[in-house]
Amino acid sequence: MITKLILGAAVVGTVIGGTLTLDVATAPGAEAATCYGSVSIWKGKNNTCSSARHWDAIKNAKSKYGAWVGRGRYSVQNACWANVVSYGMTAR
Repeated sequence: MITKLILGAAVVGTVIGGTLTLDVATAPGAEAATCYGSVSIWKGKNNTCSSARHWDAIKNAKSKYGAWVGRGRYSVQNACWANVVSYGMTAR
């Protein structure tokens, strides 16, 4: 059973030293995709999950998380982070 559902940027490309590197986020089950949406690098909306939060994965640093929010609310980052390699939502 999946205990955490993650919807991330499917593939984020970053140009480093003339080469293209790709970061692939974990793909969610179909039920997770309908649970939340409107996900961007800064925020994500919890449509129907009991609780969800936004996250940004930062290159060479700890991930940054928005607040856990209930249905119909937005989880928002408290700053604009540099070196974001992927982003998404986590539901519980």
